[in-house]
Amino acid sequence: MPFSTLAIHQLAAITQQETHLTPDAPFTIDQAHSIVQFHMDCRAKCCPPKAATLHALTDGGKVVPSASKPR
Repeated sequence: MPFSTLAIHQLAAITQQETHLTPDAPFTIDQAHSIVQFHMDCRAKCCPPKAATLHALTDGGKVVPSASKPR
């Protein structure tokens, strides 16, 4: 990580749009865990990487989507 704190790293990533492009391939469970932490403050509706991570984690049985708040 080239920045001193995770918050600074995330702020830099949010301002650099290439981090929010649709992924080329589905994520593995391990990739999804680290990517979803990186995009913690993003909304899945607006952030294709976070949507892809939630899809991978849901398919892998690691996340159970909320029935009352669909994404």
